[in-house]
Amino acid sequence: MIAALVLATLASLTVGCGSSGDGSGGKGCTTPDIVGDVFAGGGTATVTGTGTLPDGIADGLEVGVLVSTGGASFGVLPDNLLAANDRVCGKSVRYTIKKVEAGTHRLAFEVHDPNSSSSTPLYEGTADADFTIADGQTVNVDATFQISK
Repeated sequence: MIAALVLATLASLTVGCGSSGDGSGGKGCTTPDIVGDVFAGGGTATVTGTGTLPDGIADGLEVGVLVSTGGASFGVLPDNLLAANDRVCGKSVRYTIKKVEAGTHRLAFEVHDPNSSSSTPLYEGTADADFTIADGQTVNVDATFQISK
């Protein structure tokens, strides 16, 4: 009887999880909020916003945001790497990306299994549009991400 109650409780916690539905995520998780610098970034601009992940990405996986320019993409290194809130919870991910260089860029994302030693993303993709930013500027870019892998 107690085992059945525990299983029922655990099952109820996973209902509504993942990046499908209304974007609210499952119970007990919060929308990821990635705040950090572009890896090896030397710019003075900042991008803020909220991205919408594609359907079907499970809660609890690790999401990363990247800035792409031409053929190169650079990840965002969270300010507090060990305590970063980077786990998928619904369809949204918030970001504040600092040290962005002036120019035209496109946001991208990668999703990894935090319990795997593989560095290969489970999902990856790009935003639906480019954005242009100047030195010292702060722009809000709300992106809709599309899977490319």
